[in-house]
Amino acid sequence: MNLPAADARVQYIGRTWRSGTGVTFSHPGVTIRARFWGDAVRMRLDDAGQGGEVGTNYFDVAIDGAPPQRLAVRSSQSTYPLASGLPVGLHTVELIKRTESSVGSSTLVALEIHGEPREPPGRSKLRMEFVGDSITCGYGTDVAFIPESKSWRAPTFTSKHENPRRSYAWLTAMHLGAEPTFVCYSGHGVYRNLDLSTSGLLPALYERAVPDLPASWDFSRDPPAVIVINAGTNDVLAGSGTDAFLPDEAAFKAAYRAFLERLRALHPEAHIVCTLGSMTDGYKQASREGVVTSAHVGEWITELVAERQHRGDARVYRHVMAVQVPGVDGVGEDWHPSAATHRKMAEALSRFIQDVVRP
Repeated sequence: MNLPAADARVQYIGRTWRSGTGVTFSHPGVTIRARFWGDAVRMRLDDAGQGGEVGTNYFDVAIDGAPPQRLAVRSSQSTYPLASGLPVGLHTVELIKRTESSVGSSTLVALEIHGEPREPPGRSKLRMEFVGDSITCGYGTDVAFIPESKSWRAPTFTSKHENPRRSYAWLTAMHLGAEPTFVCYSGHGVYRNLDLSTSGLLPALYERAVPDLPASWDFSRDPPAVIVINAGTNDVLAGSGTDAFLPDEAAFKAAYRAFLERLRALHPEAHIVCTLGSMTDGYKQASREGVVTSAHVGEWITELVAERQHRGDARVYRHVMAVQVPGVDGVGEDWHPSAATHRKMAEALSRFIQDVVRP
């Protein structure tokens, strides 16, 4: 039986957009679930990835809760077997997009079931949203290296090693029994991106269903009880070798302040947790002709949270994330947090949300 992607018996967790041909999505962690009575299932998918080491989209595919298998998809292929030869009976198929929007969007056209569809599984009542950059995406989490020195060059990004299920965001949600939605994009910041561009900033991407498409997100869908913002790393790290080496305090604060205002307008009851890390705590200094100047994005975030609290917003919080220790926990690709670091990040964030936020 052909089950169209837009059928109510196909369940989606995360941001999607209904196109003319199916359901389109690109954020990592987008989850698709369906139940069926039968013995086999395959999917029809249109994929926009360009292929190769950095442009191939990957999914985790799990049947009946078994350990997931990694599936590579490509624009030249439209049909993918997900399971066959199962005992005839009730089965659940789950697909999780591993790769982020920069790799490409995917459009589910249909699930083809050898059997009959059933109602989808139940969902958690606690929904969390994680807004951020490559760290939140789970960039490079499937590999780990111990740096040989500070000048050691880490291996660069490959899409097959991006795994949101090993990120602090996913692990935190699982620990709290919550349903996670990712809104994240590598290299993007609050007021400037890593390449110093100012298009596609995270507050602007937050408005969209799919980052590289113009469709707006419907904020009445699956409103989060907790929003975690881990943004500012690219604002800090941008500017190497330029006069804009240090982030601009006024520009950063104006953009972050406006984003908090927008989030509160969209989600009046949500708990908003502002954090930063673990690649930096936000401090950066520059030395020119013996004169040292510095900036501290982490402190700016603390001040912005205090500002909102003083104005009466009791549901905004500052969480301080520990900086990674590469010599102990290793690093992923491009010096990103390793899976071990992500576990530590998740443990600390989970405790903070349980003890302080208490959603």
